[in-house]
Amino acid sequence: MNNVVVLITGANRGIGFELTKQYLISGWTVIATCRNLESAVDLVSLKGQFPDKLFLELMDITCPENIKTLAGKLSEENIKLDLIVNNAGYLDRENTSIHSIDYANAEMCFKVNSLGPLYLTHCFLPLMNKKSLCKIAVISSAMGSLSLEQSVDWYGYRMSKAAANMLVVNLSKELVNDNVAVVAVHPGWVQTDMGGSTASENVVDSALGIMKVIRNLSIDNTGSLYSFNGEKLPL
Repeated sequence: MNNVVVLITGANRGIGFELTKQYLISGWTVIATCRNLESAVDLVSLKGQFPDKLFLELMDITCPENIKTLAGKLSEENIKLDLIVNNAGYLDRENTSIHSIDYANAEMCFKVNSLGPLYLTHCFLPLMNKKSLCKIAVISSAMGSLSLEQSVDWYGYRMSKAAANMLVVNLSKELVNDNVAVVAVHPGWVQTDMGGSTASENVVDSALGIMKVIRNLSIDNTGSLYSFNGEKLPL
């Protein structure tokens, strides 16, 4: 591998797939992870178009052993990362009231949306190419903001995104002197399997906006939450 390298989780569909495609078009080397390659038809097809730039890796973000194993494999291959995009997400769609909570679904939100990125960062931080500014992005949500006015909805998702935002704040403070900048990005309400067909944003606009936010990320604005359109949002 050469040039700039990005690792993207949940790359088999939706925003993750579009980010993978757009970074490849931009000339980046992409390490794309997902849980199941057999169902990742579009991702495997994309590999055919970019055989020397796209590397597909199996990884379940909820499995610490999976994360640790992949980090070890990339380390043995002497791969250095310039950017990590924690994109994999989970939504407990039915948990709309405290009177009817599926706890396992709420717990899964934390495993995918916040604890997964925590452990992934822990394992992959030694692989980051600190010769230049390195970046970590967490695809979060304005629904995790404690300052914005919120409706009652999706208990696990909202709580886990608030936790993801705090992960970004913590990392930004600890890594500020290590040449690593960290950002949380709200992708908008996007037309994906999770967002639904009536969502207001198409996936290409969201992905390109996320990439611009990451491109504008520096040590000066590390630890913030931005919308895909560049607007800084309150945590």
